[in-house]
Amino acid sequence: MSSRPPRRPHAFPLRHPLAASLLILIVALLVSGCGRERRRADLIVGVEAEPASLDPRIGSDVAADRAFHLLYRGLFKTGEDLRPVPDLVESWEQPDATRYVFHLKPGVRFSDGREVTAQDALATLRSILDPSLPSFRKGDLDCIASLSAPGRYRLDITLREPRAAFLSALTVGILPADAVSGSAPPHAHPPGSPSPIGCGPYRLTRWERGQWLLFEANPFASPQPACRTVAFKVIPDPVVRSLELRRGSVDLVVNDLPPDSLAYFANHGYEIRRSPGANYAYVGFNCAHPPLDRTEVRRAIAFAIDRRAILTYILHGYGRLATGLLSPENWAYCGDVESYPFDPARARRLLDAAGLPTGRDGVRFRLVYKTSNNKLSRQIATALAQDLARVGVSVTVQWLEWGTFYGDVKRGNFDCFGLTWVGITDPDAFRLRFASWALPPDGFNRGRYANREVDDLVEEGAREVDPARRKAIYAQVQKVLAQDPPYVSLWWPDNVAVARPGLEGISLPPDGDFGFLSGVRWREGPPPSR
Repeated sequence: MSSRPPRRPHAFPLRHPLAASLLILIVALLVSGCGRERRRADLIVGVEAEPASLDPRIGSDVAADRAFHLLYRGLFKTGEDLRPVPDLVESWEQPDATRYVFHLKPGVRFSDGREVTAQDALATLRSILDPSLPSFRKGDLDCIASLSAPGRYRLDITLREPRAAFLSALTVGILPADAVSGSAPPHAHPPGSPSPIGCGPYRLTRWERGQWLLFEANPFASPQPACRTVAFKVIPDPVVRSLELRRGSVDLVVNDLPPDSLAYFANHGYEIRRSPGANYAYVGFNCAHPPLDRTEVRRAIAFAIDRRAILTYILHGYGRLATGLLSPENWAYCGDVESYPFDPARARRLLDAAGLPTGRDGVRFRLVYKTSNNKLSRQIATALAQDLARVGVSVTVQWLEWGTFYGDVKRGNFDCFGLTWVGITDPDAFRLRFASWALPPDGFNRGRYANREVDDLVEEGAREVDPARRKAIYAQVQKVLAQDPPYVSLWWPDNVAVARPGLEGISLPPDGDFGFLSGVRWREGPPPSR
């Protein structure tokens, strides 16, 4: 780590975005004074964005993942130690390394009353493998050689070769067989279309685009969720999210409040829960774009960024500096890898050696950095741009509306960008993110990273079933990726929930799973309408 003390906070040119936020605040206050707003649900959760899709086979953004844990259940789910545990599966056997026999729990019902059967699981998995469906989950299930449902509750799966992470891939939400019989995604959910059908604790009753997602208890769920109705209130601006929580029109916000607002809530009687998180914040590179296609350039950028200062002054310490994709809570984590302390002198030497001298204007090369248009992302982007300017890398920051930004990332339309991976559990996650073949839509290698050693290691790790040997393989993967970085590892953000007084049952899993909402309740009933 660098011995240099943290710098003073960066001076951020936020006049225009701040003015926009203040204007929104004024309008919200005026509107709130015009009358009492009808309370839309027993529990109202403030969120930054709405899902891009409610199809569990397709949606890969944070907002979609949050909704999935309310609407759907998979054959397996993620346990407290980030390993898969049975969910819809009651028991299972593995006659040999490539054959599985699953027995589903009888009596589990979809939100329309139909019983969940092996045919539903069979249809869901087959649809993911259908070439006509653009599902990123294909890479998780491409090892399947055959599927059959010889009984109402029995599902047989044979793999082409052993796949150690196969059970983790079976956490995808199961849909009714007739909902996936066509090739078109059924749950993009345009206005007026039927609500998605799952067997989770809730069902969707209404989606008001850009404003609300309204859920009510699945009448066939057992046990029933603690709150009969839940709403996601979509509030893109973080200042307004804080205001809505303060005025009581939002009851709970999880990981969607700016760190500089948390002190207020801590000092005014709000319930604050904080726990180490397994999510991973990073700067992604387009490794096919010169000069980012060169290892030494990506390494130089990593050394040029003062991550500790950003974590201290912008995130107010709500996180831990990351060494890679896996957090220390993961059983396959390896911390003995090359790190990138703040070292601008070393960054300059690497860029000089790469044949990228400083021009007369002080610039070696130029990059466009894309990020979402929220306060925290803008601050981080500004700090990154300032750091890189000091070593001769000119960065133009593009702040984009979430849908536009995420669309560009998925298409590979970027030089570099800032995002956070959520839900990382099994180390097989390296394969779909960094294998040279794992390009969208079949994988997440959006930056077209290619390293033959990584390709070989992640395939070996996918086949290896011995836990000790598997851990050693992924330790080597982490070391290679640290030396030849496809990303700049930033931090593992803490999970932070802020709730109105009177809420209980808040439990934050490391991967940010919103499934805990089904156990959140009011000690004395929901508060009155606002």
